[in-house]
Amino acid sequence: MADVTVFDGRVCELGEGPFYDDVADRVVWVDILGRRVLWRRGQDAGEMRVGAHVGAAVPRRDGGLVICLPEGPVLVQALDSAEPWLPLGSFASADRTAGVPAPAGGPNLRANDAKADPAGRLWLGTMAYDGTPEAGALYRLDPDETTPKRMLGGVTVSNGLGWSPDRSTMYYIDTPTKRIDRIEYDEATGDLGERRLFAEVDEGYPDGLCVDADGGVWVALWEGGAVRRYDTDGTLDRVVRIPTGRVTSCAFAGDGYRTLVVTTAAQGRARDPNAGLTYAYEPGDVVGLPVDRFAG
Repeated sequence: MADVTVFDGRVCELGEGPFYDDVADRVVWVDILGRRVLWRRGQDAGEMRVGAHVGAAVPRRDGGLVICLPEGPVLVQALDSAEPWLPLGSFASADRTAGVPAPAGGPNLRANDAKADPAGRLWLGTMAYDGTPEAGALYRLDPDETTPKRMLGGVTVSNGLGWSPDRSTMYYIDTPTKRIDRIEYDEATGDLGERRLFAEVDEGYPDGLCVDADGGVWVALWEGGAVRRYDTDGTLDRVVRIPTGRVTSCAFAGDGYRTLVVTTAAQGRARDPNAGLTYAYEPGDVVGLPVDRFAG
């Protein structure tokens, strides 16, 4: 734990989804329940208030962000922009297109975790506020489309996403299963193939993830107080202890992508002074990869 430092001292109710914006040279992440998007560049820091729970923020190739709200994704020109946000279709419309009827009387859903893939498609998931089993789904939004496509159903808490450096595999987490899955991925089409177990978690629950330049998979452990790195064959390589229990996600950042930034949650941990802070760790022997950006 001695190698872990505080990257940002602002308390997040539910910090999530960090990424390094190499163009602006800053780390960006969200506080889902705090309804804000935060950023830090050295000693400079700021935030954008959002009027709803924001499941994730994903950078765009042409600048700006995609913000994932409970109803669906929207385009934002910049963190400090006053321009109107542009909706990109809704989860409800994607479900109707897939022939999945909206459940009468609920459950109430929100967005949870999202990333762009190497080809510039947006992948985003949902979950029920009350944790209703299999109420969520995973969606894909292609750059030239206006409505997401439902890719996986029967998901309880759609979470960590990442792609192998050779772009043949998508890693995916449905948190309550305590599994990290690997799914065959076709970069040209965005289609998914066989889904199989990559690794199982025996301490806490897997949450957000990132993939390093060597193909190692770093997984944040909710209620596990750690980030774990798995080798490409799913073997546990190391455990990085974080000084709070609810660890939510991680991403490589900074010059040479040498620093792992780790988000956490203060939700449910009122007596824990370390909860909700954002941490940094330098592995020393591996580096990360640039963030993929949505091409829409």
